[in-house]
Amino acid sequence: MAKNYKVMYESTNDSIALDQRWYAVKEAQKGTLQAPTNADFFFNLAGGSIEFSQPFESSTHRTGRHHTGNIRKKKECSFSFSTYFNINESLPSASAAEIDPAIRMLFTSALGTEDLTGGSPVYTSANPADFTFSLFEIGDKWSRQTRAAFIQGVNLQFPGNGEAMAEWSGNAAEAVYCGITKTAVANTANTITLVTGEEDRIPVGALIMIIKADGTTRSTDTPAGTARRVTAKAGAVVTVSGAALTDCDGSAGDVFISYYEPTAPVAINNPVTGLVGSMTVASTTHTCFRSFGLQIANDHELADYCYGHDVLDAPYFVPGSRMTATVSAEVNLNHEILQLFNRMVDFEAQEFTFILGNPAGRHLKIECPKVQFPVPSFSVPDTGSIPISLSGTALQSSLDAADEVTISFL
Repeated sequence: MAKNYKVMYESTNDSIALDQRWYAVKEAQKGTLQAPTNADFFFNLAGGSIEFSQPFESSTHRTGRHHTGNIRKKKECSFSFSTYFNINESLPSASAAEIDPAIRMLFTSALGTEDLTGGSPVYTSANPADFTFSLFEIGDKWSRQTRAAFIQGVNLQFPGNGEAMAEWSGNAAEAVYCGITKTAVANTANTITLVTGEEDRIPVGALIMIIKADGTTRSTDTPAGTARRVTAKAGAVVTVSGAALTDCDGSAGDVFISYYEPTAPVAINNPVTGLVGSMTVASTTHTCFRSFGLQIANDHELADYCYGHDVLDAPYFVPGSRMTATVSAEVNLNHEILQLFNRMVDFEAQEFTFILGNPAGRHLKIECPKVQFPVPSFSVPDTGSIPISLSGTALQSSLDAADEVTISFL
């Protein structure tokens, strides 16, 4: 059911947490907020959020015991959210359509390289990512629009009895908070006069759309799939980008100005769990893995040191730190694991392969050709099996191979 922005504008209720949608779209120009399309939507889990702040501290001027001013710091913006592994298992053959465009972009930002040579997306660390994306978190009466975003890390978790998921985290230049207001006067050229007292709901830099009096019909000035950028404000008068407005005359009835969002979001909704899959260590398929995890950390250097800028400035991040991939698994102590212990003592690296889903159909495959595990310690419980926790660092198989982690959707 389409949103009714008139109803939301007139509602006196507080915002509800359940009404939340996320979009992510690669920016055509680094650091320039880009409007998402229907296909840029992705399903998220509870707990995700965009954190934006403008830090400051009290001035240290010696003026007595009272605070008289502040010293402003660089703006800070970060985000985190979780997703299931939604894989389109109905496809007759492997292709890029196996996962959502937004998720493909997130994996590319995390690892750096996407290869579509074989038809399906394969991700490696051959080259670091060289792009940023716009991230939109949209509620009912509000939206956070974030530009120059990039992935700092992702934690992939595959429990033996539970939902497989990816926990994404990263940084961005800044976020703007945009709401819903209206205009009730004639608007000409590229200016819109908002209701007095509500002008702060629409900030400079935000992407907005114009909704007609019924609350659902999009104005021909912002038809489906298009947005206007707020370029300036003077009191209740805002200036927007694009051609002169021709369908924003509010003199005969309310015209609503809202944060931008696509009309009909679409995404794959098929969470794949660990009920079907396999794990292999050192060419040996163990009978029982309790869980598996892969944590990828970029630790990109933030470009927050540029003089004359109060936010991250181009290139926004520098991939100046090592990309670290940590492989973890929990198993039960048995013959195979005892053998593995002795290999670890000799600093022997192990090959690790993981499959989520049916290998005969659409599935996820993670390959780490060389994982160095330290010898784990363990204690013996009063009863039951003896769980062993393994945690090691994935290494490239040879100099410049850049193959410490390969993630394939096949």
